[in-house]
Amino acid sequence: MCHTTMASLAASRGVFLGPGSRALRRAPARGRLAPRASLRARAAADGRVSLFVKVTVKSGQLDAYKRTIEAHIVNCFANDRCMYFDYGVSDSEPDVVYLYETYEDQAALDEHKASAHLAEYLSKAEAFTVSHDVTTLRLAPFGSVNCNYAGECELDGGAWD
Repeated sequence: MCHTTMASLAASRGVFLGPGSRALRRAPARGRLAPRASLRARAAADGRVSLFVKVTVKSGQLDAYKRTIEAHIVNCFANDRCMYFDYGVSDSEPDVVYLYETYEDQAALDEHKASAHLAEYLSKAEAFTVSHDVTTLRLAPFGSVNCNYAGECELDGGAWD
């Protein structure tokens, strides 16, 4: 069983924890765009699959849901071949949260769907949510690049600029 603290996971992903363990992301490095533009960057792996999930949260349950989804995101990074996972609350609909997840390929997404931590998340989230509307998207390799918050991007062959 893998135990990952939010602080260690955050540090490994270029995120700093601020007051109250709130994640603060580093701004992308300045002045690096020109050299990167001259390189042919492409997707880290062909066949990446993303999920866009619209979650409708029960009235008054947003804070509880945020704790639940943040724990789930930590589990996904620790246990899945998850390349990216983030969420945001809608400005126009305060009880709607959007999730964005990217997996290496269809097999990675299938592994995630069969995982115990997804079942655990769905079970816990049921108390706080009305619905999860999932859209699956196959990402095009054109123009895609895997970048971290430090402004470093993965190029051909797994090298980072």
